[in-house]
Amino acid sequence: MRIRHLYQRTRLFRRAGFFLMGGLCLLLALADTERSLWQLLLGGGFCAAWPWITDAIHTAAPRDPGAFDLGFYVLECALVALVFTWLSLPPVPGFAALLCLLAGAAALAGPRLLLAGALAVALGGAVGARLAPELDTASAPAVDFLAMVLVLGFTLALAHMSFRQAQRLDRHRQELAVRSAELQRLNERMQRYLPPSLCERLARAPEALCRWERRWLTVVFVDLVGFTELAERIQAEPLARLLDEYLTAMIRAAEGRGGEVSKLLGDGVLVVFGNSGDADRHQCAAAAVSFCRDLPALLARLGRVWRGRGEPVALQTRAGVASGFCTLGDRGGAGRLDFTLVGSPVNLASRLQANARVGGVLLDAASAALAEGAHHLAPARRLTVKGFGDMMVHSLAPAAGQVDRDAASAIVPDPASPSALTPASAPPAFCSKSLLK
Repeated sequence: MRIRHLYQRTRLFRRAGFFLMGGLCLLLALADTERSLWQLLLGGGFCAAWPWITDAIHTAAPRDPGAFDLGFYVLECALVALVFTWLSLPPVPGFAALLCLLAGAAALAGPRLLLAGALAVALGGAVGARLAPELDTASAPAVDFLAMVLVLGFTLALAHMSFRQAQRLDRHRQELAVRSAELQRLNERMQRYLPPSLCERLARAPEALCRWERRWLTVVFVDLVGFTELAERIQAEPLARLLDEYLTAMIRAAEGRGGEVSKLLGDGVLVVFGNSGDADRHQCAAAAVSFCRDLPALLARLGRVWRGRGEPVALQTRAGVASGFCTLGDRGGAGRLDFTLVGSPVNLASRLQANARVGGVLLDAASAALAEGAHHLAPARRLTVKGFGDMMVHSLAPAAGQVDRDAASAIVPDPASPSALTPASAPPAFCSKSLLK
């Protein structure tokens, strides 16, 4: 741990302690002892002058001396032990002075400074005893009493400082806990706006940008039919609630099949399969088709819930499925980034969705070839797709017990459904021009 402003934190203790030790020397000079008067006066002068000397030294020292403060404190321990041993202080005052020094070292920087201070005291004491003209342990009651006052005062001051420091640490800990909880709530909220795979990337490397990488994906573009007409019939608040419930069900259905909702584009949903990087292409395509097969049942359940609330709404969708290599990564500048995927499968899925029948699903040749073993598909047919020309596409054949919605004449839509207001060949109400460019 780096010690900052050690001198400023000990300045008050230093002044009080040395001035009190100077008073001890004065009392010894007044007492009837055999010590030399010039020794005591020299010791008292040292105690009175040393705080001013340290002030001058630290004025010329760096603003944040760090290691300099530690070294200077060790030097001070050695010098004080030398002077007080040379003065032949009585055991009680000498012990009081050295105890205060070592206790201060332990409180300021822990065992490291305490050990260095103890070694310095031992070395200084040995040199002082060697230089002392005569060792004398005589003392006076007033001197011993003042030494005990020194120890008591230093102990109380040190306890008060430790208590204040504990209060500051506890206050900072509480502030950090509150801040951590706020950041956690903010993080949880932001995760709702990001795909799970992107959240994992950011957790692994928060500072690093998501580099562009190519990956084989199966992309599903699902769009509501007649959403504009529905918005004209229903007020904004109920419409927003219906849309939220629809999107929530779509997200859960996609995640249940191993997919990931990459974008919510108004009433359109862009679902990606294979974003984990190690997924099998056949499994991804099969999962994407299974997700599309789940849509009629999902919309039927939502319709029953809404009709039970007195909202006669029956939604229908169109979907397009395309597979191929896409490029994923961060796009934008330093001020605004967006993790996105680009590539022909994204555009193709959107074009196929626009050409699908109401309630139908169109697959490109690659997706059909990958999913053919797991799902029954209708025979291929030629379709002219804007931006892609003539290509072979497949639609989903009806599952066992399910009516073929692509053969749509047998199905009469709910009169309250927005699809009843929109011809089957009409384009979707949601425009995804940004993806088609």
